[in-house]
Amino acid sequence: MSAGKGQGRRDFLKTVGGVVAGLVVGAAVGASAFPRTETRTVTETVTQTVTQTAAPPPQAAVSEVPTVNDSDFTWKEPGKVNIVVIGAGSAGATFVKTFLGMPGAREKATITVIERNEVWISGPSHVDFVGGTRRVEEVMGNVRGVVADPKVVRLVQANVVSIDPANRVVYTNVGKTSYDILILAPGIVLGDWEIEGLSAVRNHHAWDPGHALALGAAIRRLESGTVVFGVPPAPYKCPPAPYEVALIAADVVKELGRSDKVKIVMIDANANPQPPPKAKIFKEWIDKVGIEYVSNQKVVRVDPEGKVVETDKGEKFRFDLLSVLPRNFAPAFVREAGLAKQFTEVDLATFRTKQFDDIYAVGDHILAPYTKSAYAANTQGKRLAEVIAERLGLGVKAETKVYNICWSYVNRRELSVIEVQWEPDGKTSSGYPKVGEPTAENKQRRHSWEMGLLKSLYG
Repeated sequence: MSAGKGQGRRDFLKTVGGVVAGLVVGAAVGASAFPRTETRTVTETVTQTVTQTAAPPPQAAVSEVPTVNDSDFTWKEPGKVNIVVIGAGSAGATFVKTFLGMPGAREKATITVIERNEVWISGPSHVDFVGGTRRVEEVMGNVRGVVADPKVVRLVQANVVSIDPANRVVYTNVGKTSYDILILAPGIVLGDWEIEGLSAVRNHHAWDPGHALALGAAIRRLESGTVVFGVPPAPYKCPPAPYEVALIAADVVKELGRSDKVKIVMIDANANPQPPPKAKIFKEWIDKVGIEYVSNQKVVRVDPEGKVVETDKGEKFRFDLLSVLPRNFAPAFVREAGLAKQFTEVDLATFRTKQFDDIYAVGDHILAPYTKSAYAANTQGKRLAEVIAERLGLGVKAETKVYNICWSYVNRRELSVIEVQWEPDGKTSSGYPKVGEPTAENKQRRHSWEMGLLKSLYG
């Protein structure tokens, strides 16, 4: 299945059962998965002026910029702390579900979750979409499921336009809300603007479900020519993913009997494949399948007409199919509020932002040594729930350590594995990382974990 020409993201997800009805405030404004691409600027808000819309599927029109509504949907009950959570992905949804499970939490706070998407499509499965081994509907969660108790939690489906930390206000396209505590878990955006000409060319990557499907379809259509993959400097979301996607592409090309006609080039801004503990495994497989690996060079320019990419070293590579990942950033409304340059700065032990003691941040957009992944975001959400519960005097201590397991494809059947745990100060725990060689059994382990995560957050 692929997104058709001119088909909007909302229509695309409706075709796979993405329509959500239920306990929401305002209107649903989108049904895409992370990440977002910032597309234009507005100047109507009180404090900040930048908004972002989701990157459309190939050749789909960019949606209208959401306008700001002045209505106030603040949920404040006497004697309760008003918590606002931006983002209902792995980090945000985990925080909500974990916090509500703590004794006394439901009597102490109300939670407003602001999420632009009607569904959450599991990010780890995007590489499966490229390989054609999973369907979108298999790994899609209904965001309404985050509302475990409507007396305590409500869902507002809206675009966040800006935040005003000084006055504790969040502005969205359906209205504004005040908060006592703000949790930022919006994921990342892709910095397309940093690569000259990138926005003018068809560029399919695995960091968006529509693009991942389109990339898989494009690889299968390519009878001959060159596929160019681009990897940004670390850190970025899901470090192994660019290498997984390139290896999966090589596996598909081999299956189609086109290995002698289709060339795959990987331009990596890093010295070696990421993450470093897996570099040896990835490099062995990259060499084994015949991918041309170019390290220590960053894609800085794309010539859409000539179909050429240029690196910061001045080298040029012609392409017939392009898959370049730009650098990742915290969303514009976070940066414009002064909370981030590239990523959001936090205290690692508490996830409290450096500038404000009532704003916390978790997930892929934070500046931290943790892997930017759904697994690590999940454990961050658990620890943050303990941090907030301790702050509110619920007799809880923050004891969960951030932890990550990542199963990475070397072909469509075998996956290697890495496990990492971090101490509260961000240092890697003793005995980690642990790396395992590729096996077929790891594929089922990965899928079992993923389905468990979806069920726990949205089931």
